[in-house]
Amino acid sequence: MKKVILGSLLLMTSCAHIDGANKMVQFPYAHDLVHKAQKSFSRSPASVESDEKSGKSPRRIYFSVLYHQFQTIGQILGNSSDINLCPQFHHDKIEMDSRVIPKMMLFSSMHVDEDGKKFFPELAFSGEFSLSDYHHLIRTEIDTLCEEGISDNFFKFDNLITHYAYKNSFHENPKAMESVLKIPVFANFYLIKMLEIPQLKMVTSEDKMFIGITRTYWFENYVSEASKMRSLYIKNKMVGR
Repeated sequence: MKKVILGSLLLMTSCAHIDGANKMVQFPYAHDLVHKAQKSFSRSPASVESDEKSGKSPRRIYFSVLYHQFQTIGQILGNSSDINLCPQFHHDKIEMDSRVIPKMMLFSSMHVDEDGKKFFPELAFSGEFSLSDYHHLIRTEIDTLCEEGISDNFFKFDNLITHYAYKNSFHENPKAMESVLKIPVFANFYLIKMLEIPQLKMVTSEDKMFIGITRTYWFENYVSEASKMRSLYIKNKMVGR
């Protein structure tokens, strides 16, 4: 049964790879750390379950999270948002425009050895498909959301909520990480949190909402622990120079 559930979600999200000019991005991650995070959060604490009752629809949560992620990645690229009109999510856009943008930094990939690569998702980018290209694809989806109110990736997100959020067999399967990373809001959350400056890390209310309604507390825990491992790796590399 677990294989059937996971297999159907993998099929559901198979087109959610970031695909531009046949370029695919699958961020690396630490499989053993995913398993540890899932064991710790096999049952979500009652204190966090209240995050699901946000008052916002999944559609509005998805847009708000994706739009803020677009702004955040744009900052590290030096690209300001020029999205002026968003008729489908006018008030959500205004709300997110007022939010503080997290500070991020890139670590030179030349200093990352094979053992450390699982904590550096930005290594998935190359000259053939850059972070700037990735940012452009997010912009394309936001334009679609602003005009039509929905997107293919939103339906994948909504399907996760509807069919898998309350299935322990999904959340306890290590391959669930591969599935959620094919949905942009999860992939972007992972990338941004790993790049954020440790002392300035932020979690927005919308971040809590999308984790809450999908019940992927294990994913949030994984990202937190992986970020600590990344910081320790960088510190040891800097000291060792």
